Amino acid sequence: MKLMLTCEHASNRLPAAFKKAIPAEVLKTHRAYDIGALAVFRKLVKFAKPEFYCEGKFSRLFVDLNRTITNKSAFSEYYEQLDKATASKVKAQATAYWSEYRTVIEKFVKANAKKEIIHLGIHSFTPELNGKVRNTDIGILYDPSRPKECELAQVIKAEIKRLHPEMKVRFNYPYKGTSDGLTTTLRKKIGPRYAGLEIEINQKFFK
Repeated sequence: MKLMLTCEHASNRLPAAFKKAIPAEVLKTHRAYDIGALAVFRKLVKFAKPEFYCEGKFSRLFVDLNRTITNKSAFSEYYEQLDKATASKVKAQATAYWSEYRTVIEKFVKANAKKEIIHLGIHSFTPELNGKVRNTDIGILYDPSRPKECELAQVIKAEIKRLHPEMKVRFNYPYKGTSDGLTTTLRKKIGPRYAGLEIEINQKFFK
């Protein structure tokens, strides 16, 4: 068994060519990155010592590493602030960066073609979105049709509740575990030896 940890929305950094398109105040919000996720991710890396780990280096407003590149939400609306030539150039840079990130992950997976891969993607979510309060502390996202992921989700929830019984933990909330993302792509490419779960932590803990 090989453990893999990733943190796609770790950073709110932007490449120089894209900085003027996005207001500085937006970069401080959940729209730009998963607040608090990087700190948790790095602690987990230190504790769990996974065989492979990687983190995003730029804001999801530049490109969302957790979406397929053909998904229109992979690129933010801030590209519209750029002139056509600049937007095309920046989008090409973003696509190359996205491909590099995905390629490194798939290279590790292919190098361990006969091993079971357990992948935890570390994320966080804003406590309130569009006026609606998210009613959980930690969400565990997975594909309910995959037995190994169901088993791991139960184990992770039980361990969180053992350590922190006051925590509210929900499955496939505030997002579905089968939505477009890195885990869904890897499930299709790798097959049953892969189990991918995303851990969503309420950003209220990081204020």
